[in-house]
Amino acid sequence: MKSRYAVISAATLILAARGLDAQTHLDTTAIDQAVISKLSAEFGINSKVITHLDLTQPFQTKFRWSLVVAKQPDAESIAEDGAGEREGAISLCFVENEEPDCAEEMFLAKFREDKVSFVPGTGPFYKLFASDVVFSGPGRTLPLLRIKSCTIRGATGNCGVSTFLFAYDRNAERFRIVFFNMMGRTNNQEARFVESGPLLGSVIVAYPTNDAPFGYFVEVHKRISEGEYSRVLRYRGNTGYGDGNPLAVIDSEMPETLQRLGLWKAGDALPVPPRTPRGCRLVMRKGVEWCETR
Repeated sequence: MKSRYAVISAATLILAARGLDAQTHLDTTAIDQAVISKLSAEFGINSKVITHLDLTQPFQTKFRWSLVVAKQPDAESIAEDGAGEREGAISLCFVENEEPDCAEEMFLAKFREDKVSFVPGTGPFYKLFASDVVFSGPGRTLPLLRIKSCTIRGATGNCGVSTFLFAYDRNAERFRIVFFNMMGRTNNQEARFVESGPLLGSVIVAYPTNDAPFGYFVEVHKRISEGEYSRVLRYRGNTGYGDGNPLAVIDSEMPETLQRLGLWKAGDALPVPPRTPRGCRLVMRKGVEWCETR
């Protein structure tokens, strides 16, 4: 039989855990409300929180940090997409304790570096694709914050997809951008953070060429020490535009990419893509990895 002391201790632990959960919930609610109040004062619109991501634990920050993403209601937005439909902007807010910073200058500085401009009367963010913590080191080490979003849609439905990676600067006690890329989304282009395998922590970018034979350029970016990412490889791939291969361009080019980095050679097992169509048999065809469906 358990002692009375053991039963009381267990009950105390349960109540303490419940109290911690309740406190966390209250803190999260207060943080979200602080973001909504700040955005309401700035834009005169009550935005809705669509993502709340705790950054304190994965980055082991000194103070409590959160990423809160809020979206303006479409009906109240003054911005219109290429089809003439109203679309509410998204605000990305870094919150230290309960003090939100929703300023876009940090992001806009990167857009200016790449000479990116926006449709008059619109901002940079209208759709959120990803906001999560990824790991650039083995054993889920060296965390980075990934944010992937899109500009307002054009008449064809295309938009500019932005990929940001943030590292936590422990000395400055701030998050800073270590990787940025922006591209369209209608020609199978992609910027992909590699989450496993020999290129763990790298970013691979594939984008269309402008001249015949139409294909794709492939780039590999790696982070050196604690600085920003740098490009370590760029080549014109063998993947043809609209060639019918079910694999993404980055996957079809993976053997060539790895070979150029000294990580693969002919005769080795073919790299297995993270997402492979059902019934797919991987083969090499004309210098690229191909998915033959049964």
